[in-house]
Amino acid sequence: MKFTDGNRKKMVLVGGALLLVAVLAGCGGGGKEQAQAAESVSGLRTERLQLQTVPDEVEAPGTLRSVMTAPLTARVMGTVVDVHVREGDAVKRGQLLISLDERELVARRNAARAAMDEAKAGREEAARGLAMAQAQADVASKTYERFQYLKQQKSVSPQEFDEVEAKFRSAQAGLAAAKARQEQVEATNVRAESEVRAADTMASYARIVAPFDGVVVRRSVDPGMMASPGMLLVEVEDASRYRMEATIAASAVAARGLKRGTRARVRLDALPEREFEGTVAELEGGADPASQTVRAKVDVPSAVGGLRSGLFGRVLFCCGERQALVLPRKALVERGQLRGVFVVGVDGMIQLRLVTLGRSFPGDSGERVEILSGIDAGETVVLDPGTRNLDGRKLEAGR
Repeated sequence: MKFTDGNRKKMVLVGGALLLVAVLAGCGGGGKEQAQAAESVSGLRTERLQLQTVPDEVEAPGTLRSVMTAPLTARVMGTVVDVHVREGDAVKRGQLLISLDERELVARRNAARAAMDEAKAGREEAARGLAMAQAQADVASKTYERFQYLKQQKSVSPQEFDEVEAKFRSAQAGLAAAKARQEQVEATNVRAESEVRAADTMASYARIVAPFDGVVVRRSVDPGMMASPGMLLVEVEDASRYRMEATIAASAVAARGLKRGTRARVRLDALPEREFEGTVAELEGGADPASQTVRAKVDVPSAVGGLRSGLFGRVLFCCGERQALVLPRKALVERGQLRGVFVVGVDGMIQLRLVTLGRSFPGDSGERVEILSGIDAGETVVLDPGTRNLDGRKLEAGR
């Protein structure tokens, strides 16, 4: 009988399959004997899992921001003379942070003040001139009235009356000119005062002060650098109040009824062992048309320490309650990147079951975690496995 290459391959495959069946049969018999000889354990705490009521939450990523941040920029051109703070320094309201060269600004202020002093002197002179013109006009007016009476009585000559009338007209013109002069001087004085205020304001721009109590989070200049208008010099933030700015899907906001005042839990990657309770302080009224998301701001308690702007984390918005299967986190067993739970069967045999985890929830006796798959309600799990390998062992009854 001739054997072709195809026949040889078929014979090899058939032989391999028979060998695999024999090996599996041998392993099965050994497993049964091993089960019969399983080591017994006792003293384990167990719990029969039941569905529990947990918060129904919507999770969204977010970044921690200070409620009040002040980027202080230069308003005038000038050389940086001195920088009085460093990044991380705590500052008080009104504290001097940066000094710019103010010599030119001070010269302008002094010139404006000199002009204002001159305007004040002119106003005083104009007031005296007005008073004198008023007195002359009063005398001329009374004289003119008397001569009008005398003219009616034909007791004065026309020439005498014309001279008095001319003096009266001249006094009235002088009074009008004095009033116009005073108005002009008053306008000059107002303009001078305005220029002084502007010069004082410009001179104050050379002194950069803290707008409120806070912490210096950024410093962009050093002594000797040239500052130009709009250039960032230093940034100060209020370190006593923080908010988590989270981005939520617009569909979730509408479906879950999120609104201002909704309770939320905040978790920060930099502080994994801590969780903060907060409330929604602000919620955008419309969604971003490109990403279809809504931004929400959640207040974080001011007494919390260790917070800094820019920390990344997650916000869990509470939208009611739901039923879920949860167990203590300490009941989980780690196998590399996998998570499992020791499940006790009806025969007492313990088996390691891989599970898929969901959200975690704080509890009076420790953190509890949601189980999405791997075990079902009604099954019994070991609560305190520790580092022991209980897989394949038998839990003694009544213990």
